[in-house]
Amino acid sequence: MYRNIKPHYFSIDAIMAAQEKIQCSFIKKVECVDFLDSINPEKDDEESDPKIELPLWMIQVLLAGKSIQFDMPKAYNEIYRDVLTADANVVDLFKLCKHFYLFGKFLSQLEHREAYEVRRTLIQTFIDRFKQTMDWAQNIDDNLPCFNRLDCLERLIFNEARVAQQHLNTYLTEGSGQMEIAAMILNYRKRKMHESRVLE
Repeated sequence: MYRNIKPHYFSIDAIMAAQEKIQCSFIKKVECVDFLDSINPEKDDEESDPKIELPLWMIQVLLAGKSIQFDMPKAYNEIYRDVLTADANVVDLFKLCKHFYLFGKFLSQLEHREAYEVRRTLIQTFIDRFKQTMDWAQNIDDNLPCFNRLDCLERLIFNEARVAQQHLNTYLTEGSGQMEIAAMILNYRKRKMHESRVLE
């Protein structure tokens, strides 16, 4: 799911990330969108508040028609990018944005002056936090406080690393059981024994 530029159509994580709201403003009049401004229902399009919050999937549609411009959400603006660059491990990503990496990837694909910086921050944040996530998964018994600080992608990695560590511990403790000779080797030995008897 996370490996592709466009996740699967029925991906729940992708659907949830696409529902995240983004503050934007219209730069030209668009017909039949006055219902979006629920704060000022009595105003015409020209008089409504220029700032409005729309879900990501709608932003993508309106950007195609060059009808709007948008601001980077708080979790991806310059201030928070600087915080993540300084020390990403201290940030509670789940509190900041539940789908931090996936939503950020969608944002970085939009036409925006800060898109490149968002991409760089996403990559570096993942790299900086990956070792800590693996350490928590492998070495901490009471992992709930740590787990609560991870975004949805990191939680998936955490759970898979936890299961892998448990399998490794089981293997080291109990072993893999009695090893059996492969059928190919058994057949080869039988053939060699048959050939030796024929030669005798």
